[in-house]
Amino acid sequence: MLIQQEAQVRLLSISRWVIQCCIAAVVAGAAATGHAGTDPSGQVLVFDIVGGQRPRSADGPLLVLSATGQISVRPPRPGDARITVQLSPAESAALLDAVVTQYGAFDIDGAAIDDALSRAGDGRLRIADASTTSLTLTLDDRHHAVSVTALPQQARRHPEIVPLQRFFRLAGYLQARAAALTAHPHTSAAPD
Repeated sequence: MLIQQEAQVRLLSISRWVIQCCIAAVVAGAAATGHAGTDPSGQVLVFDIVGGQRPRSADGPLLVLSATGQISVRPPRPGDARITVQLSPAESAALLDAVVTQYGAFDIDGAAIDDALSRAGDGRLRIADASTTSLTLTLDDRHHAVSVTALPQQARRHPEIVPLQRFFRLAGYLQARAAALTAHPHTSAAPD
């Protein structure tokens, strides 16, 4: 049992190192990203919450991180300019590491969430003014997108659905990063 636990710890450590190397390649600039398959001017992470009682889609996604480390967030007031900050390579890598490793973004499967909700017997909630939370992540040659309607309500209703709970926690983390930037637009949104 102890050997199996040690092997799991080593595998997790190796996986984390590989992910950090990929993130560092994305953040390092055009030369590295050319090999990594990521457009250096492209978006690496796009997080959004739309719909609900006050749709804000005209102001763009809630949070966008580019391959160059530039992060922008939707302004608190509709029509204002987006808040944009240039993260250092270390800050950008830390943010992506949290999203990919700590919150397991690539393991969040929208189809698995739908399937689990169907098995729970009630499928997706139908709330007229519910928001839709979405995440698109592009690192190296991996592209991953997930979207859930009424995420907070679904997560409270189904604490047993692991991918749903993981997405709910990740959404909370990214909302906190966006809120930190809107509260203090001249500071970074590096993870706590």
